[in-house]
Amino acid sequence: MDLAAVLGTVTIVVVIVFGVLTPDLVFKNLQYMYNAPSIIIVLFGTLAATLASFPLDVFLGLGKSLKKIYGAKSIPLIETLVIIVDVAKVARKNVLAIEDSLPSIENEFLRNGLRLVVDRVDRELITDIMQSELKYSDKKKTLDQSLVKLMSSLSPAYGMIGTLIGLILMLQDLSDPSKIGPNMAVALITTLYGSLLSSGVFVPWSNVLETARVSELVMAEMVRDGVLFIEKNERAEFIEQDLMNYLTPELKSKYEELKFSGDKGK
Repeated sequence: MDLAAVLGTVTIVVVIVFGVLTPDLVFKNLQYMYNAPSIIIVLFGTLAATLASFPLDVFLGLGKSLKKIYGAKSIPLIETLVIIVDVAKVARKNVLAIEDSLPSIENEFLRNGLRLVVDRVDRELITDIMQSELKYSDKKKTLDQSLVKLMSSLSPAYGMIGTLIGLILMLQDLSDPSKIGPNMAVALITTLYGSLLSSGVFVPWSNVLETARVSELVMAEMVRDGVLFIEKNERAEFIEQDLMNYLTPELKSKYEELKFSGDKGK
């Protein structure tokens, strides 16, 4: 689980609730923050407009995006580099021998690439296949992020629409001045909902998806280069030094520590 995403979401809720309760810590204030018609206009209006903007399969993939946000795992760059280097050592002696290790490789992109090497597929064709798969995967992730990003712009718009509806209804009857304040509050709360959904939910979701997309792209590019190096029968030490460029300084230090402590293969 992505701890940062969970902590951020919880903190946003706490901050908003605290803002509503202060300065007198009047819990009764919370009841003024709820309005069912406003929620329906903002939430379902945003979802409906998003549905109209994307293919159905992309829209239904929103659930998978949420799983990636709150159930995300760190990208195993170091572990993948270790596997590539170990496979390169085996391939240096006998490229067909790496077939035995394929079932134990969890990274599907790496496993499929090495399968092409074992099958003696032409290097140029391997490059084309892996590059096409990489581009397709990245486009899919970009599309998922675009969906959430659109929702972040739609929710404030539907919040304003709800507010305008509330104002129109309020202005129909100004005979009782005592009702103007409460009716105005109900009208404005729709804008509040829209702003909260955008800045507190959809914008953070979009940023998390973008960060995950970039990290996974780095991983895929490292795997692609590693497979092509193995196909070329390069030395494992050369492959290791080249692919370490994909690691951040912190990950490089961690990799070196594991390497020299003798834990690299674990």
